[in-house]
Amino acid sequence: MIRALFFLLLLFQAACTTVQEVPDSLNTGSWQAHKASLDDMNHWFATGRAAINNGSESWHVNLLWLQQGDDYKIRLFGPFGAGQVQITGNEEQSELQTSDDERFYSTDIDTLLYARTGVKMPVAELRYWLLGLPSPGSKEAATIDKHGRLSQLKQGDWRVRYKRYMPVNGLVLPRKIFADKQDLDVRVVIDEWKLGPATTDNPFNEKS
Repeated sequence: MIRALFFLLLLFQAACTTVQEVPDSLNTGSWQAHKASLDDMNHWFATGRAAINNGSESWHVNLLWLQQGDDYKIRLFGPFGAGQVQITGNEEQSELQTSDDERFYSTDIDTLLYARTGVKMPVAELRYWLLGLPSPGSKEAATIDKHGRLSQLKQGDWRVRYKRYMPVNGLVLPRKIFADKQDLDVRVVIDEWKLGPATTDNPFNEKS
């Protein structure tokens, strides 16, 4: 019950967050143009928060995500023992490292994350959904808003809703993303985007 109340409080706070409106000059005007501006974006870093609810349990985690080509590094701070897990990998192999420096490997990061933390999160799809793009290799049904951006996306059993966007270096990227299927609900709020190859000042270098 306490976790459920905490989850609801988190979502209420996220809903009340004031975010800068996207200027008209940044609107692409068409989905094709907007998608083209994002398709080659393979190097980025995002910080934010995620609320995850599976119907009987809920978690609130802070999120760091570094994407460099096909390689990703994700750090989740939350209810994991001393406080964090780190995931590194690509489409072929992933490693999960706990705060006790235990390391586990798998070709299926979603299953590995669930097995070691109890948290269900669609990592492979989120790489694309966070940018406001459909995940490749799966049929999709998309709803586009008047500015040519994704408003809602259905892929597999997932429904993804884009609640808010934000301007980033002349582009428009998601600020608030809600994804759900059956009794699983994942809600992400992005606080900051950095685009381009990793630099020496990214937070992972301090603890990796």
